[in-house]
Amino acid sequence: MHGVANRARVYVNMESLLELWFETSEQGVAFLTPVYLELDQIATFHCQRVNKTLAQLLGNSPGELIGKVIDPFVPWIPQAELLSKQLTVLQTGEPWQGRYYYPEKKRWVQVSLTRLADQVVISFLDVTAYQKPADQPPVHPPARPYLWQDTNQQSGTLAENNQLLQTIIDTSPTSLGLLRPIWQEGAIVDFRALISNPQSVSITGLDSDTLLTRSMLTLFPQFLPNGVFAKMVDVVLTGEAQRFQMMDELAPGSFWGDFSLVRVGGDILFSVNDITRIKQVEEELRTANLELEQRVARRTAEVRQLSALQGAILKYVGLGVAATDTKGIIQLVNPALEAMTGYRADELVGQRTTGSLREPVLHQQQLDQLTLELGEAAGQGEEVVARYVARHNFLRLENTLLTKEGRVIPVLSTVTGLYDEQNELMGYVDINTDISYRKTVEEALMQAGQRSQLATKAGKLGIWEWNLLTDELILDENFYTLVGIPKRTALARMSDVEPLVHPGDLAFFTDKVQAIIQKQQPFEIEFRIISPIDGSTRYMKADGLVLQNESGLSDRMIGVLRDRTAKRQADHALRVSEQRYRSLVDHLSAVVFQTDAAGMWTYLNPAWEVITGFSVEESLGRFFLDFIVADDQPKSTSQFDYIVESHKEVLKQVIRYIHKDGGYRWMEVFAQVSRNQQLEITGVTGTLTDITDRKQAEEALIESERRFREIAENVDEMFWIRDINSPVFLYMNPVFELYSGLTVEALYEDPLIFARSIIEEDRAAVVAAFISNEPKSTFLFRIIHPDGSLRWINARIFLLTDEDGVPVRRLGVATDVTTAIEKEQILEESLAKERALNALKTQFITTASHEFRTPLASIISSVELIKYYADLEDRSEANTLINRHVLSISKQVMALTDLIADTLTLSKLEEGKIQIQVEPTDVVALTEELIAFNFSNREDKRQVGLDVTGAPVPVSVDKKLMAHVLTNLLSNAFKFSTTSPKVQIRFKRESFLISVIDQGIGIPRKDLPHLFGKFFRASNATHIKGTGLGLSICLEYITLQNGSIDIASTEGVGTTFTIALPIHKH
Repeated sequence: MHGVANRARVYVNMESLLELWFETSEQGVAFLTPVYLELDQIATFHCQRVNKTLAQLLGNSPGELIGKVIDPFVPWIPQAELLSKQLTVLQTGEPWQGRYYYPEKKRWVQVSLTRLADQVVISFLDVTAYQKPADQPPVHPPARPYLWQDTNQQSGTLAENNQLLQTIIDTSPTSLGLLRPIWQEGAIVDFRALISNPQSVSITGLDSDTLLTRSMLTLFPQFLPNGVFAKMVDVVLTGEAQRFQMMDELAPGSFWGDFSLVRVGGDILFSVNDITRIKQVEEELRTANLELEQRVARRTAEVRQLSALQGAILKYVGLGVAATDTKGIIQLVNPALEAMTGYRADELVGQRTTGSLREPVLHQQQLDQLTLELGEAAGQGEEVVARYVARHNFLRLENTLLTKEGRVIPVLSTVTGLYDEQNELMGYVDINTDISYRKTVEEALMQAGQRSQLATKAGKLGIWEWNLLTDELILDENFYTLVGIPKRTALARMSDVEPLVHPGDLAFFTDKVQAIIQKQQPFEIEFRIISPIDGSTRYMKADGLVLQNESGLSDRMIGVLRDRTAKRQADHALRVSEQRYRSLVDHLSAVVFQTDAAGMWTYLNPAWEVITGFSVEESLGRFFLDFIVADDQPKSTSQFDYIVESHKEVLKQVIRYIHKDGGYRWMEVFAQVSRNQQLEITGVTGTLTDITDRKQAEEALIESERRFREIAENVDEMFWIRDINSPVFLYMNPVFELYSGLTVEALYEDPLIFARSIIEEDRAAVVAAFISNEPKSTFLFRIIHPDGSLRWINARIFLLTDEDGVPVRRLGVATDVTTAIEKEQILEESLAKERALNALKTQFITTASHEFRTPLASIISSVELIKYYADLEDRSEANTLINRHVLSISKQVMALTDLIADTLTLSKLEEGKIQIQVEPTDVVALTEELIAFNFSNREDKRQVGLDVTGAPVPVSVDKKLMAHVLTNLLSNAFKFSTTSPKVQIRFKRESFLISVIDQGIGIPRKDLPHLFGKFFRASNATHIKGTGLGLSICLEYITLQNGSIDIASTEGVGTTFTIALPIHKH
C-alpha cells in the first residue's frame, strides 16, 4: 500500500508538472492527431490541444486552432515538407528539429516534432537572438534522465503522462529540474534533484548522474551568497513563484540565465533559460547603437532622399481594388479603382459585377479558356471565376478595365477568396494593376528588337565576337568600316588587331587582353588606332562581356566597337568652350554665384573679391546672409521664403552687401532657384551687380530734385517746365501767382490763361519765343497785373535735350524787372551826366596840361637865362644867392611838370588809352641799362646793387612801362633812405620776380592798405616832396602786363617792393 501511495503522489506531481509546463512554457506547443483517409492513409493532422504561447505566436486564439489543420496557420513552412516530417516522426519515433523564417513577424523560429503515443507534439521556439547568418546552431541529441518507472503495471493514464512528461523534459530547450528540499530541525538546509534534463547537463557542464546524486549547494555553493538559495526557500515556504535574471560562473564559463521558481507540492520546479546569447546580443546592440548613432548623421541625407523617393512612388503608384460577395456583386472599391474606371463608388457598389467592368469580347474569350481548364463543372459567367479560384486559390491573368467613357485599360488582375474567421468564403477580392505602361514598353521592346539591326548601323557600332579558347575573332561589316580598312583584310585573331593599335596605347591594350584571358574580366577599353589606308588616328571604345556555355565554362566574349573620334573632338571643343566660359565669368564685372539648398556659397567668381573685398577662398562654404547688412537680412529672408512658398523660380531685389574694409555696397540681385525632379530646392544661382554708383546717383537725383523744389519754390523768380510738343505746363512754381495774380492750378487747366495778361503788342513775340527751337532765348515783355499795374518781365527759355540731342523739355525762368527797369532808366540818366562830367574833366586836364606846360617852359627858359647871365658877372655873393633861388625855382617847376605828367597818365589809364606792346625782353639787360642811365652818377655816390638768381630767360613785358615802374621804385628807394638800394631778380619755373629793397624809413602798418591809392602819401613821408600818384601808376602798369606788385615794409627798418610776372614759354 505504501508503494501505491508513492506512485499516486508521483502521478499527481507529474500531471501538475505537465499542466504547469504546458501553460507557462515559452515554447508554443500543439498536440496533433492524424486524420485518416480510406485504406488507413494519413491525409493530414488536426490540432487536438494548443497552448497560449503558440496561439499568440500565430496571431490567433487557442479556440481558433483546435480541430483545424495547422498548415494554413504556418504558410512560411513548406506544406509538403511539414507533412513529410510529421509522417516520418509518427512512423519512426525519431524526433526532428528545423529552423524557419517567419516573415510576418520578422522572426526565426525553431520547430520541433516528437511522437507521443499515436500523436505528434509540435513545438515552436523564437530563436532570432541566436540566429547567425548562414549558420544553424547544433541540435543537441535528446538525453533521457531517469524517471521512476514502476516495475508493476501502472494505470494507463500514469504511463501515458509519464511518457509525455519524459518527452517534454527531453526535448525542452529550457533547463528543468524538480528539486526537493532537505529539512533539518524544521529548516531547509539544501535541495536535491529528483529530475533533470539534457539542457541542464549542457548549461552546467555536469553529467546527469552528478546532478541527481549530489545536493544543490554541494554542486553550486555560490547559490548561497548570490541569494538563489534564499529565493528557493522563500518559494517553498510561501508558495509564491519567483522569476529573475542573473549571471553565474559555471564550469563551461560565464552564464546568463532566466530563472523561474515554482512550488509543485512540496517541491520546486527549477527552470532556467540560457539567455547568455541574448545578453551578448544586447551588448552587441549597445555597441552597434554607438556606431549606428555615428552613422545616423551620415545617413540622414540619404534617408531623406530615399524618403522623398518613396513618397513620390507611393503618391503615383496605385492598385485598383474591388471586393465582391460570393455572387460577384461589388461591395467595396478603393479610390484608385474609381480613378481608373471613372465610376463613383455609389455607381459600382451593389450595382455591378467585376466582370461588367471588362471589355466584353476579351472577357468572354478568357472565360471560355477557363471553362476548358475546369471541365464540365465550370458553370457560366462569374461562376467560372469563382470555381477556378476555389480550385487554385487564386486567379491571375492579364485583363482589361472598361472605363465609364468607354476607354479600355490593360490591367493585371488577381482574384482571391475572402474568408471570415471561421474560414468561410465571404466573397472575392479583385486587385487590378494598371499595366498600360508595361504594355507600351513591351510594344516598344518588340519594335526595338525589330530595329536592333538597323540601330547598329545607324549608331555606327561594330559587333565583334572573340572565342577565348581558340582566339578566333569574328567581325561584322561595321567593324571594318569603323576601323577604316577593307573587309578583305585578315583580322582572324586578336593578335591581328594589335598592329593597328597606336604605339602609345599598345602596351595598355595588350595588358587588357591578357587580363581577359586570365581573369575572365569584362572588356572595357579606349584606345587609338592608326588607319593603314590614310595614316589617320582614330579614337575607339571597345566594350565586351564574357559569356558562358551550357557547361558553365566562360568560352567567348561578345561586344561592340564605337568610333569615339567625333566625341573626343566634341569633348575637346567642350573643354575649350568651358575655358572660354570660365574666362568670361572670371572677367565679368558682376558677381556670379551659386549656393546649395542651405544657402552656403558653393561658387563665386573673382568679381566677388573686387566688389566686397572678401576673398573667394574665405567666403566659400559660408552662409550668404553673413555678408548682407544686418538691417537688410530680414528683407532677404522674407523674399526667399516667399519664393519657396509660391514656387516661383526667379528673385530680383536690391540689397546691401558688407565690404570687408567697412561700409557696404548696393547690389542688384538676380537669383534663380534650382530644383530636382521632386521639386525640392537644391540651390540658387544668380548674379550680384554693384549698383552703388547708380544708387548714389539716384540719391543725388532725389536730393537734387528736393533742392530744386526748395529753390524753385523759394526764389523770387518765376520758374516753369513745359512739354516740347504741346503748350502744357509740366511744372510752375508758386511765384507765378505773385506775378500774374492767377493760381497755378488754373494754369495747369488752361495753359493759355497767362498769355491773355500779356500786352497785345508783346504777345506775338512771347508766343514765338515759347515755341522756338533755339537752345537759348532771352526776351522782355510786359503784362497787366490784375491790380491794373504794368509789370516788366524778363524771361529766359532753355531747350533741354536727351543724350542724343533730341529736344524733350522747355525750361523757363522769368523775373519781374519792373523795379530794375525803373532803376536802369535812372542809372542811364546818371551815366549820361557822368559821361558829360568825364568829358569836361578830360577836356580840362588836356587844356590845363597845355596851358601849364607853355608858361612852365618859359619859366624854365628864363631861369636858365638868369643863371647864364649871373655866371657872366663876377659877383660871387650875389651869384650864390641867385643860384640858390634859380635851383629852387627849377625844382618847383620840375615837380609841377611831374604832377602834370602823372595826372595825364592817370587820365589815360582811366580812359583805357594806354597802349602796351608786350614782347620777349632780357629783363636783366633792361635793368642794368636803366640803372646805368639814371642812377650811376649821383652826387651822394650811392649805387644800385643788382643780384640775379636762376637761369635768365626772356620775359614778355612792355619795356617802356617796365622802365617807368623800376625808375619810380628806385627813385623812391633813394628818396626815402640814406643807403644804397638793391635790386634782386629771381627766375623761377613759371614766374619771374624782381624786388627793389631799401633800408629807409619804412611805411607804417596802418598805411600799407592805402599805399597804392591816388594822391595817398604815408604819414611819415609828408615832409618829403611827392605827388602821391607814382605807386598808383606803377600798379596799373604792372596789372596791364598780367603781373602783380607786393609790398613788405617795417617802419624804421626798410621797404621791399616785389613785382611778379608770368614766364611764357615760346
